[in-house]
Formats: sequence, structure tokens, C-alpha cells
Amino acid sequence: MTLLSGVEPTDLTRGRSRSRLGWGLTAVGVVAVTFWFVRNGLALHHPAWVWAVGGVALAAWVGREVVRSSRAGFALAVVMVVAGAVVVVPTDALLLVPVIIGIVALQASADLPVWTGTVAVLTAVVEIAVVATLERTPVAFVLAACGGLVLGVLVGFSRRQVRLTELQARQAERDQQRAELLADRSRAARDVHDVLAHSLGGLVLQLDAVEALLEAGRIDDATRRAADARTLAVDGLAEARRAVRALREDDPAPADVPEPHRASRPGTTAATTPTGLAPLVDAHRSFGGDLRVDGDLTLAALDPAHRAAVVAATREALSNARRHAPGRPVTLSVERTGPTGHVDVVVTNPLADPGHGLVGMRERFAELGDDATIRAERTDDTFVVAMHLPVSPSGTEATA
Repeated sequence: MTLLSGVEPTDLTRGRSRSRLGWGLTAVGVVAVTFWFVRNGLALHHPAWVWAVGGVALAAWVGREVVRSSRAGFALAVVMVVAGAVVVVPTDALLLVPVIIGIVALQASADLPVWTGTVAVLTAVVEIAVVATLERTPVAFVLAACGGLVLGVLVGFSRRQVRLTELQARQAERDQQRAELLADRSRAARDVHDVLAHSLGGLVLQLDAVEALLEAGRIDDATRRAADARTLAVDGLAEARRAVRALREDDPAPADVPEPHRASRPGTTAATTPTGLAPLVDAHRSFGGDLRVDGDLTLAALDPAHRAAVVAATREALSNARRHAPGRPVTLSVERTGPTGHVDVVVTNPLADPGHGLVGMRERFAELGDDATIRAERTDDTFVVAMHLPVSPSGTEATA
């Protein structure tokens, strides 16, 4: 059953988790009420129907404390209210105790509508009033009993709110854990994509070059290219294993996860932080690409988190250029606007179709949580990837 608040019922409303003190107090209450019920009944010579109905109410009280089913608990609480209310007047309000406890249980249950307790109170009031009229009991007695019933509703409503708050807190915690899991999987998926796009794409280019060199009879050059291809394959395999390990581990720590995520992950060191764009430039040129560079490739003005995002996005942009515009000139510019301004990184290549990597680029920049932006779009006959990032405090101090 779905709760009115939109939260699914849990064990809080079924098998109630009680402390030893709670069980002890309940047992004391049951024993005390039963004792005085029997003693007063013998002294006042209760009729048989009072003994029978009162015994049913007390038995329902005991049964409700031991059952683990929500439906059985509901039925026994109703019996406590209905049977107990009938004998409230003959027992001088002694059996008002199980009635109030039953009302509290009905009102506190998050599985039931919020008006359940009110209906139970009205039912009990009608029963008490009818019996009081037949027994010629003073109106003050009935009003006092009604006051106790209203108190039961208020106590039950308070418990209901506490339980709903706990349920919502647990649901929020589960939603947060799921969101964190999906975020980790998304980052791992980007890592796998980067490996396939960069390493395997470069490997194909290297092998094509080896084939062309062998056909031209340039054995030494082909051997050197083959060695480069093997190195690239080994590096790509290592990166792929790291990405797969990140999916299996409970606390993955990929090297290119932005600093806010990596800071809380043990085992992450500064050595795993990308050093800049120079390795990507060298790799692209080794693949036979034509790359024109302008600006500071070390990205010294950026903090590790922003530097990692720029390196990942640039790697994807260069991979796209190699796949969709092989042999065409690519430009990479890094420009800083003012000593305390921003850093703009722009990768431009002849027209190419966007791929899945563009989604990963935007996700990386969105995770930074500041005014860092990335734009990837067609401009005339070229495809432009433009990054705009704030300068880190350490980068500002270095300039000063």
C-alpha cells in the first residue's frame, strides 16, 4: 500500500521494533489493568457480559503486542476500541486504557488514512454515551472519557508524523545513494569512452601507417610505428582495466574525476592529476595529425579539477578530429583573459559530426559546479569546442 505522503510503508508500521523497556512497560500496564479488572469485577459482581467483553479487549491488547502482521495489528486495535468502549462505564473507566492505546495505534499507523483515529474516537464516544445513558451515569464521566480519547488521537498523530519523517528520511537517503551510484557509473562510462576513442582510434591510425610504410618498403619506419602502436595498446589496456575496476569497486577513484569528487577518495595522489595538454599534443602529432598550438599547454592557471576537465574534453575533441577529419589541420589555443579572469581553451577542426563524447564533455564541466562552461557546435565549415574556465586562486598568485 502506498502512503498518503507518497512513501512506501516499511517495518516501522508492520513489525514494530520495540526496546526492552517498551516491552516491559507494556507488560506492566497489561498486568496492572488485568489485575484491577479482576479485583473490581469480583468486588462489584460484574455481570457475565462485562467479563466477556472486557476479557476480549484485554486479549486483543496482548495479541496486538505480539503479532507481526500489519493487518492483524489493525484488526486487534479495532477490537480494543470497540470492545473496550462498551465496558468503560461498568468498569469505572478502567478499560478506557486499552481503548486509548488502540486509538493511538490506529492514528499512528502510516499505512492507514489520517482520519482513521478520528473515526475510532467517534465510535468509542457513541458506545460510551449509549452505555452511560442506560446506566444513568453522570455527563461529567462521559466528558472525562472523551477527553482521554482526544488525548489518544493527539498522541497517535504525533507518532504518525515522527514515523513519516523517518520514512521520508530513509527514502531520501536511498535516493541519494542511487544518485551517487549513477554518477560513479557515468564517470566510469566516460572513462571507457575516452579509452576507446583515444587509444583504439590512435591505434587504428598507427596500424594504417604501418601498412602504408610496409607497402612502400620502409621497414625501419614501419617497425618504429609498430612499436608506437604496441605502446599505445598497452597504455589503452591499462586505462581500460582501470575504468572497469572503477565499476567494480565500491569507491572508485578515476584519475580524471574532478577534485571535489576525488578529495574524499582515499588513495588519490597528485601524481594522478593530468599535467596539461602537452602529452595530448605529442600523441596527436605521433598519429600523423596536423596540430597548431598557441598558448600555455601546462594550464598552470587552473586548479587540478578544472585542468582534468580540460584535458578530458581536449582529448575527446582531438579524437573526434582524427576520426572525422583525418589529416586535416587542427588548432588548439589556450588564452587567459586578465590576471584574475578566465582561461579559454578552443579546439577547432574541419567539419565533423558530434559523437557521444560531447555528452561526456558537458557532464564533466557540469560537475565542476561553477561558471566553467563548454560549447561544442558547428561554425561555418569547422567544428569548434570552446571551454571557458575560472582561474584558480593559486594560478592568480602565481601570475602576481
